[in-house]
Amino acid sequence: MTRQPPEQRPEDDPLYRAIIAVLVGTVMLGAVLTLTGETLFGSRPLASVGLGMAVLAGIAYWGLRLKARAAARRRRDAGGDRDDGPGRP
Repeated sequence: MTRQPPEQRPEDDPLYRAIIAVLVGTVMLGAVLTLTGETLFGSRPLASVGLGMAVLAGIAYWGLRLKARAAARRRRDAGGDRDDGPGRP
């Protein structure tokens, strides 16, 4: 059984970074479709799909970020990596 070192953050994991990059790209693509779907392509449903994509990917992005922060906090608390300031053991 391998364990991660306590100082490793979730943001350092390549899989986490890849998922975040895909979610950010999805939000951006959804925003572009929302703004240009009706004007360039003449399709109101395309603009609506873009809005839905952007909103759902944005919610997933923030949910993943909050989950990673909570995991980092739990790992920090469990590992005893407290910063009590200078001069304290």
